[in-house]
Amino acid sequence: MLTQSFRSVANGFAAKSLRQCTLGRSADQLKDLPPVGYINLGLVDYRAALALQKQLCRQRIDEIYSGPHRRRNDLSKRRLSDTIILLEHPPVYTNGRRNHGKVDDAEIERLRQLDCDYVETNRGGEITFHGPGQLVVYPSLYLRDHHLGTKCYVEGLENTVVETCARVGVKAEALKGFPGVWVSPTQKVAALGTHVQKYVTSHGFALNCTTDMRWFEEIVPCGLEGRTAVSLQRIVEQKDNGEAPVDTSVESITPTVLSSFAQVFGCNVRPLEEVSRDTFELIHEILHNETMK
Repeated sequence: MLTQSFRSVANGFAAKSLRQCTLGRSADQLKDLPPVGYINLGLVDYRAALALQKQLCRQRIDEIYSGPHRRRNDLSKRRLSDTIILLEHPPVYTNGRRNHGKVDDAEIERLRQLDCDYVETNRGGEITFHGPGQLVVYPSLYLRDHHLGTKCYVEGLENTVVETCARVGVKAEALKGFPGVWVSPTQKVAALGTHVQKYVTSHGFALNCTTDMRWFEEIVPCGLEGRTAVSLQRIVEQKDNGEAPVDTSVESITPTVLSSFAQVFGCNVRPLEEVSRDTFELIHEILHNETMK
């Protein structure tokens, strides 16, 4: 189990090596950001994880805006913290809100015949695949505490993946107009889709580490014709530079993602049980209740 703490390299990190992204914040705004707790849940059914996110988001919103006249409560008066949920899913195709109803019943049945679930969800984006070997990252952040708007937050998620890839020797970037992170104009290594309600985030990104990429051949990933998904494992295997191969497993990449997140967002990332025991216990309670249904 991961027990590391991850701190940004410096307050006011400007990500100059990434995309000249300051995330729109000043050094003064970055001085007192709240800590972010991370929790690694392992393999979790997508429907249970979706219910977890919805309930956590709802409880966070209720707590944040429970002050007099529904005004925002100060951070010191809240028990639930910002959280990064890390997990993998059993094979599932998920479809974002902009594409609901556009996959007909026959196609859904065909996908399910592959021994794979199909779920329509409330994130942005279109259809994609989640499965073993793919690191899925669901941050639950209250953006106002981090002085972020939605656009800068999404840019921060993209930069987190770009930095993660760079640390394992893979050059990647975000392409304007094409959500996600790409290693070439036609190869996407990470899908990205978010949902923000009253400044509380859910969903996030899915980074293909050692994913079986044949699952993506059954769909048009994210609705982008002529473009394909690729894994870090495949990219590294294609590089013949005489060096020892890089471990691209989910277990190996997870600490790199957390460290990159801390660097890009300028925050202190620690195990969730250290940051908020209440949030830690709530997550496990919701998951237990969902699995008992």
